[in-house]
Amino acid sequence: MNTAVPDYRTLYLESQKQLAESRRMLLEAEYKLQLALLEAAELRARRFASGQSDNRVTGQLGLFPLGASQADVLASEKLTAQEAEQNNLEQDMQGKRRVKAAAGRPRMAFPESLEREVEIIDPSRDLEGYKIIGQEEKEILVMVPASFKVRVIVRRKWALTDPSQTDKKGVLIAPMPSRTVGRGLFDESVLAYLLTSKFVDHLPLYRQRQMFGRIGLDIPASTLIDNTNAACRVLTPLYKALQRETLANLYLQADETRMEVLENGAKKGSTHRGYMWAYHAPADGLVFFDYRPGRNRSGPAEILANYTGVVQTDGYEVYQSLFGDNRAVKHYYCMAHIRRKFDEAAAYDRERATWAVRQIAKLYAVEKQIREAQPPLSENLVVEKRVAESQPVLSELRGWMLAEYPKVLPSSPIGKAIAYALPLMDSMKLYTLHGQLQIDNNLIENAIRPIALGRKNYLFAGTHATAQNAAMVYSLFATCKKHGVNPHDWLLDVLRKMNDPAYEGKFSDLLPHRWKIGQGTPA
Repeated sequence: MNTAVPDYRTLYLESQKQLAESRRMLLEAEYKLQLALLEAAELRARRFASGQSDNRVTGQLGLFPLGASQADVLASEKLTAQEAEQNNLEQDMQGKRRVKAAAGRPRMAFPESLEREVEIIDPSRDLEGYKIIGQEEKEILVMVPASFKVRVIVRRKWALTDPSQTDKKGVLIAPMPSRTVGRGLFDESVLAYLLTSKFVDHLPLYRQRQMFGRIGLDIPASTLIDNTNAACRVLTPLYKALQRETLANLYLQADETRMEVLENGAKKGSTHRGYMWAYHAPADGLVFFDYRPGRNRSGPAEILANYTGVVQTDGYEVYQSLFGDNRAVKHYYCMAHIRRKFDEAAAYDRERATWAVRQIAKLYAVEKQIREAQPPLSENLVVEKRVAESQPVLSELRGWMLAEYPKVLPSSPIGKAIAYALPLMDSMKLYTLHGQLQIDNNLIENAIRPIALGRKNYLFAGTHATAQNAAMVYSLFATCKKHGVNPHDWLLDVLRKMNDPAYEGKFSDLLPHRWKIGQGTPA
């Protein structure tokens, strides 16, 4: 019987080949993992950059000194993990203590304006021979589902019974009450609900239609759309008055955000990308949105054609071309956008990016001291503090950029960050010379946020006209928010007053900031 002798040399070579292939695949997997982690860090930085860059870069990259070895980094990360575990344990114990402490806190008080329904509960046993010596009360919040009623307007006709009274008309009937939508089916209360739900609570009309359907109201979609558009047309004079007052301010912040719009004849599933251009007057707390089909300079050029004052923007080239030769406008930029560029470059050049972010953090530290000063600093004292403490930092930061830019690749993230920031640094000194000017554009970005939230819910506007309607309502509601005005209460009161002859030509008196002062809560 012949037994085959295995070829050990062939087996050995085959095993070595498989081992080499396994090592190659492992190295490739590690390389891909490193790339994925780097991309994830960049995406996370972009998502949470606004207002958090200093903490993240100085908190994460600053755990170890610049130029530390890999062993130092790993040791620091291990220590950080242990500290995090200890912090989590301490926070858990503090949370348990807070729960115990909360047991003795007073219950939340409900507003007195809410209707009270009193329910008296007495013992079920025989109460003969007892008398009431006191009582215990406990308030519980009850939710009543939305309800509707139908307003029936009856106009009776009166006929003249005495034909001899020739000076009188034969038949009399009272005129219809003034209404926002004269022949519409909805009261102003419904219109205010529709607009507030869509532009404040971000509920698309089709969802509102579904909600109406659940309580037995089958309202056609076209009816909701037509009434919403009609209410927006009524608000046009208020919108124009808000635009005039916003542009009358000597200091504006400007920014833009996208708005998807359907176009007639467009391919199914495709939209046109339009833009909401925002203008914010921090001094008066006024916000004005203007919809444009594009992102070129035509929109802001038209809106700001006669403007004189100070405008703050990001580094978008349209603004630079718009104000470059305009001596009537002083133009400067946003430090938060500058900081964000260096924050994004931290994964590629830790040393340079961390130094720049730490310098910018010094500028924000000065602004924090100004905000928290008690008593509040006068504008002159604000300028003195900024000139003494912020201007040297700005000069040092600019000088560092001039020195470092020739040492880096222009196409690298740190090169792009310096290339973005360096042309803007000269103008940034402007905010240090005026007490009302801001270091960044964050206030207007906060005003834009509702548009981004709405965009995630209703996805697009039906036409360019409805996008401009959205700009009107967003403008008015954003100004309500700036002044702490309930948007539904304001809109309901304003819709009922728009057709009042007493307000003809005085629509600026109904703007949210003035309504709050002069009107108070509507009756």
